[in-house]
Amino acid sequence: AVVSTQSTGDYKMMVEKKVPGALERMEKGELIPEWEYVTEGKLGWEYRQVLAGNPDPWCVEGNFYPRADHTRPHILYTMEDYRVVGCVDCMDDQHYINYLLINVNEMGRCKDCGSCYVCLPHPEPDLIWVDPHH
Repeated sequence: AVVSTQSTGDYKMMVEKKVPGALERMEKGELIPEWEYVTEGKLGWEYRQVLAGNPDPWCVEGNFYPRADHTRPHILYTMEDYRVVGCVDCMDDQHYINYLLINVNEMGRCKDCGSCYVCLPHPEPDLIWVDPHH
């Protein structure tokens, strides 16, 4: 009987150490789910993410982004005078990619879906690493 009391006490202290306030909850008769005191590994990381307010820590749910129009175009930075872009907003079932050639400080629009892209000079060109051999 002493072994079971000691192991129960050790268990309670382990749970209290990992989940503050757990002993009070257990004394009230509340059951502490196992996932609440698992703090190691992927399950512990996932639980901490959910507690921090991230309901989808593994990024399983897709994000909805509104289509880019002339009021909020996709912004592309470049070190050159132009940029060639493949449209990302066209329908998924198309078997081709629409490419646009956009000059700096100009806006381009996809002919199929109407998404807009604007090409701007890079704001921090000194931060870009340039290969000295090429």
